[in-house]
Amino acid sequence: MRRKYPKSGMWDYLDSIGVLKQGTDEELKAAKKAYRKTYFLQHKRLQRANKHECTTTFSKGNGDYGRVALAAKRHKRTLAAFVRVATLAYISNTYIVPDAFQIARLEQLLSQCLNEIKTIIKPREKYFWERERRFELIERRISKLETDINEVLRNPPLLMSNDHKNQIA
Repeated sequence: MRRKYPKSGMWDYLDSIGVLKQGTDEELKAAKKAYRKTYFLQHKRLQRANKHECTTTFSKGNGDYGRVALAAKRHKRTLAAFVRVATLAYISNTYIVPDAFQIARLEQLLSQCLNEIKTIIKPREKYFWERERRFELIERRISKLETDINEVLRNPPLLMSNDHKNQIA
């Protein structure tokens, strides 16, 4: 009876060198270890070619590490993810949203308010013209609030550049 092995590169490699049919347990373990070593080496080379790495150090003595770690915690990100996002946001002059889920929840609440107002307007629009006008004003105001909050929270006003600050002073 022939044993069935999963289809993967390791099993193909082990079968090609003949360890599966004639090898001992120690030879099998050594062959697996050798395969993993070459596999991870190739994987790391491919990763280095496609994703460049950068190492950054922060001093605990002057408080840099603590400030960055606290900001990362506030933004609910790992330290590396926060440094990456903060760097890209700085370059593109954009704002990092501290809590994306909270903003999404706020947008959802505003949208629900707008939907509720629309349901109030529909049955009364035939009879109460003054109320209908008020409801439409409320609807427009909530729509404007929704877009304004989204714009302010996701894209706050850009920081003034140092050149502009120097021209003002």
